[in-house]
Amino acid sequence: MSEPPDVDALCAKAKECVRGRNLDQAISLFQQVLEVQETNAEALEGIAAAYFHAGNDPGALEHFKRLAELNPLEARPLINLGAVYNRLKDFEQAVDVLRKAVQKDSRSSEAFYNLGLSYRNLDQLGMATTAYGEALRLNPDMPEAHVNLGNVCVEMGNYRKAINHYNDALKLKPGMSRAEAGLLRAKEASEVSKAEISPFGRLVDVNPADGRSVATGGGRVLSSVERAKDRRTVRELAAEIHESAHEMTTQLRDELIEAVLKMGRSIAEGADRASNIVENQEHFELSVGRSRVLRKRLRDALKALHDHETKMKSEEAGGQGTP
Repeated sequence: MSEPPDVDALCAKAKECVRGRNLDQAISLFQQVLEVQETNAEALEGIAAAYFHAGNDPGALEHFKRLAELNPLEARPLINLGAVYNRLKDFEQAVDVLRKAVQKDSRSSEAFYNLGLSYRNLDQLGMATTAYGEALRLNPDMPEAHVNLGNVCVEMGNYRKAINHYNDALKLKPGMSRAEAGLLRAKEASEVSKAEISPFGRLVDVNPADGRSVATGGGRVLSSVERAKDRRTVRELAAEIHESAHEMTTQLRDELIEAVLKMGRSIAEGADRASNIVENQEHFELSVGRSRVLRKRLRDALKALHDHETKMKSEEAGGQGTP
């Protein structure tokens, strides 16, 4: 009777193959482990990653799902599932699993980064901005996040912020081609935007033929470009406030209250359920952390809308607002 294989040795060898990009060999070795221990978490994660790097998205999806079912309290399998769904262009499904990942680990920059990709591809730019911003708050040294957030800012017409993010990316990764190209594009768009703004200050610059300028009482004239940008910004911020409020309400109702009730039941059951108390405490702490993130997101969006409205009132009154 032959001895069972040394699964630890097989996993170690498979990981070396992954690092050396010998992916077929790595997959074969991990499969040998799973034939002996089908719930071996190390092998499931390893083979899923190997499949992902090999471009076998169905294989990666299958094994990350199995790992998520095996470890329901962990965020990492869900974060990786979100990455696979993003690559499969199933962005709604990606958002669903990544939101769950953030609920389990509200300090994962990778989860928020992947969520930013999902929202961007769903054309939810306000949500993408928030997700990328949170990723960078947690980990400022992510050049890819700076570039992607810069791209979103360009689409929203916030060229100054875009330029800042492209420059931040280049500080972290000099010569990064995507950052250089984005920086050039943002600067060109910024110059075009400035050129389209009426140069006449408080004077009414009305051309009935095309209606490009709008008089605003006694203040400075806002061009149609400025008006369109204002409406776009307000729509984006309003959508962000709505989404944030809805998500925070849902999280409070469906997750945090349930976590509090579970904690109460565990404590009431006494010391013989100590392990259950610890587990529910961890779940409760994750829920509270997620609630703090959502509250900050809503507060930031409300402040951004207030600041924008204050700025526009100042410009219309003849102030020196930034174009």
